Amino acid sequence: MRVTINGSDTDLVVETEKNVGELLASIELWLEDQGYSVSGLSINGAPISSDELEQMYALELSTIQQLDIQASSWIELYHQALQEALRLIQKTNGVPFQERVQLLNEWQSTVSMRFIKNRDTELAQFLESSISGQGPLQTDMESILIERIGELEDPLQAARMTHKLLGEIMQRMENLPLDLQTGKDRQAMETLQWFTVIMGKLFRLLPMLNFLDIKTDSFKPFLEEIGSILQELLKAYENKDTVLVGDLAEYEIVPRLGSLQEALEPIFTSP
Repeated sequence: MRVTINGSDTDLVVETEKNVGELLASIELWLEDQGYSVSGLSINGAPISSDELEQMYALELSTIQQLDIQASSWIELYHQALQEALRLIQKTNGVPFQERVQLLNEWQSTVSMRFIKNRDTELAQFLESSISGQGPLQTDMESILIERIGELEDPLQAARMTHKLLGEIMQRMENLPLDLQTGKDRQAMETLQWFTVIMGKLFRLLPMLNFLDIKTDSFKPFLEEIGSILQELLKAYENKDTVLVGDLAEYEIVPRLGSLQEALEPIFTSP
């Protein structure tokens, strides 16, 4: 079987893959490392539409003589998908429930929705629940999508702004134990929510910065370690274990945030 990507022959060797779906999964992993994603497919010279794609997943590779793959920057594809999601949210704002559900059902089978589901399951769930009236308000969902689009259009600027917020959230995390001890539950909850948002934003921005040839691999362990401790902290907060929450914030998260901020300084403060 001959396999091409954007018209160029590849030296791809099929190992354990049996069908198109398994092979595409392997190719997607390889393309992801290069900053790309599959955007089109032709089998034996016949283009496969988005509606036909899922049916093709089970096709045995032994029946294929030539597989032509089109690959595009995943940032470009994600940008397009988010713009389509934004148009959908704007289109469904204020329309009757049944019409919203119909528009959502039609959009769920599109390439854009599948792309968003693959990259950010939580965002896809927010979209579905917002349109169905069971999640974020549509105005809030619109703001979230505009923010995500802005991150893709200028990830370095978004990262610099987020880096500036690290100092503020560090101060609030330092004050978290006292907030809990003095009954400032609302302020404590806002601190945890804000901290979660900032960490999520940094996780999203790192691969975008890599695509700009800004090396960020060394920062990923920082974020993963902080993320793991955050999950433990949130669980302790749900269990009303204020002592553990305070200890994790003061002795585990704050020092790591300081190290992360210092490590990011050369990138986010350079001209």
